[in-house]
Amino acid sequence: MKILCVADGGVTVSMMQKMKGLEQLGAEVTIVEDADMTSMAEITDRMGLIEHEGVDAAPSCQALLDNCSDKDVIVVHVASVNKAVIERAANLRLVAVLRGGYENADVDALRERGIPLVNAPWRSANAVADFTVGMMIAENKNIARSFHLLKEGAWCKEYVNQAHIHDMRKCTVGIVGFGNIGSRVAQRLRGFESRILVFDPYVSADRIEEAGAARADTLEDLLAQSDFVTLHMRISESTHHMINAETLKLMKPTAYLVNTARADLVDEAALAGALRAHAIGGAAIDVYEREPLAPDHPYLSLDNITLTSHLAGTSADTMETSVEIGVEELTRFLAGGELLNRRA
Repeated sequence: MKILCVADGGVTVSMMQKMKGLEQLGAEVTIVEDADMTSMAEITDRMGLIEHEGVDAAPSCQALLDNCSDKDVIVVHVASVNKAVIERAANLRLVAVLRGGYENADVDALRERGIPLVNAPWRSANAVADFTVGMMIAENKNIARSFHLLKEGAWCKEYVNQAHIHDMRKCTVGIVGFGNIGSRVAQRLRGFESRILVFDPYVSADRIEEAGAARADTLEDLLAQSDFVTLHMRISESTHHMINAETLKLMKPTAYLVNTARADLVDEAALAGALRAHAIGGAAIDVYEREPLAPDHPYLSLDNITLTSHLAGTSADTMETSVEIGVEELTRFLAGGELLNRRA
């Protein structure tokens, strides 16, 4: 079994060396590096390009093209497994994308050839869950605003949300999407004694209740009841701008919106308008339609929003974890076992 691993500036050559352990199971592992993806800035730009324009918008990785023709398994982080790669890899039997998403693989082309696709769905789940709870507290308690004002020489004790700064145990947190990240957010919030409400049409009420949460039958119900609304859904036609001018009207005027998932879930113009009018209490946002954030973006003129530069998944552990998940999955594959993280 010939395995080709494509390292980059995120999942480095050093990290990919863990794949060499598969040679004890009879595999032959080759590691190459994507010369176009040597920094996290380049990786972030590439992921944004693929999310907005699709896998065909990204250039092929030359090292991948040069080495894939006789490989049975291709393992990538951000390098595109596009039609050119799939057509050249005549022996291909499995593709592994070491990310939570897998937009950089041409799923339709893989399905046409009956080639399974696996990913690393929870690689950054703990990092994002930690960050999400941090964003809730930062926005509610004015942590970032106070820091910014202190740096400017101001000692501020009154903020725009002064009347609705609450302890987390007094708050209902609405979690939209209860997968690897949403479920971990709930796990953390139990320690704060928050009431947890979940909307996810694909998760049973029993599973939600076992996690110490209550199930909302509709998104509208969740929005109406929640003091925080945190988004953890994947991008799809049904979730595109699920938070928009109409759904924002359903939120409490004191509620906060948190988005550490995907920018496409939120209509940015509608959110900026609602915040400007103080129709909701505030927001904490880590992802944007266009990154980096433009200097004239309407969010930057608001006094009731906490902004971060797409940092939620950042952790020294995330990339290492993605390789560990990949090694576990390939070990199952080599042994003829069931693929636990199959997406196609």
